[in-house]
Amino acid sequence: MNQSLRDTISKGWPSMSRSAAEQVSMTIHADDIYRQYAQDQDPQKLFDKAANWISAIRLTKFDDKQQEVINKEVHEAMVRAIFGSNMIERAGLGWDITVQLCRQIFAGEDIGEISERDTAYQDALLELHHKQPGLRDMPAQYILRGRNEIVQHAKAFQHIIHAFVTEKKDLTKDLIKETHRILTRGIPIVQEDRSEVPPEEYGGIYRTVIVGAGTTNFTVPKFVPAKMKEMCDALKQELVAAELQGAIDPFSIAAKYSMEFVQIHPFQDGNGRLCRMILNAILCRYAGVVIPIGEQGEETIEYMGIKRRASQDMEGHGEELSRAFER
Repeated sequence: MNQSLRDTISKGWPSMSRSAAEQVSMTIHADDIYRQYAQDQDPQKLFDKAANWISAIRLTKFDDKQQEVINKEVHEAMVRAIFGSNMIERAGLGWDITVQLCRQIFAGEDIGEISERDTAYQDALLELHHKQPGLRDMPAQYILRGRNEIVQHAKAFQHIIHAFVTEKKDLTKDLIKETHRILTRGIPIVQEDRSEVPPEEYGGIYRTVIVGAGTTNFTVPKFVPAKMKEMCDALKQELVAAELQGAIDPFSIAAKYSMEFVQIHPFQDGNGRLCRMILNAILCRYAGVVIPIGEQGEETIEYMGIKRRASQDMEGHGEELSRAFER
């Protein structure tokens, strides 16, 4: 992904356009959804600051060295986003291991998979223990699962960024399904008092069971395919309209459709991580940024509160927008 993203940056950043062969310029125009949720917030001021930054970046002709700096910054932000997203879901492992594995994957290295049956298993386990000494007290099965959660998250994030940002493909239900399939590969669903669900039975497959979180019930299974099609079609139409009008609010669009995705909750597991990948794929393409969420414990509490209020109290995506600007 390194070189393909670098090539995209060389043609103008953020890339914005819907065609890999054609570049367009759009002004950053604020949606009317913004609301003030705290005394220290001024959404309009935050938006203007972000819009001015993006406009300045768009007008800059970057040399090779500057392009490499942007490329590196995007990848480092992706590492932080993966770590934070895993922290929210209590997945993955520690920071050092996350950084090492993600950097190797983004550099195109084949890090391979490990299992308790592999001859290299003990060596790999020792390496993980060295990177994160606290893992010595953890069951080997937990460590291997955490490693796999990092690896697959990085591969899935890389896949959606390459397709949506570099190749300028639409964010279709098939792209979302394939990204989810990559995210969950080799990772079964394990719950107390329930049979284990292998990844082949839920990865990239719309759920057939009713799911909820707290007092929130997500879309009934039989309506999930139609709701996902509606969401993807609406996103495409909104992006086409923005390009025709020459104006876009990438923050509003990213928050709106990532929230709509999580309220549909199309898969049996992994919806939260995929929701944040969708958010960042849109931001990366149209704003040139990747926003890590969940790196600190208080961030996770605040983020989950925003999601809960948006789902239960029908407050929309305005609060998530305001918090995104603060990042």
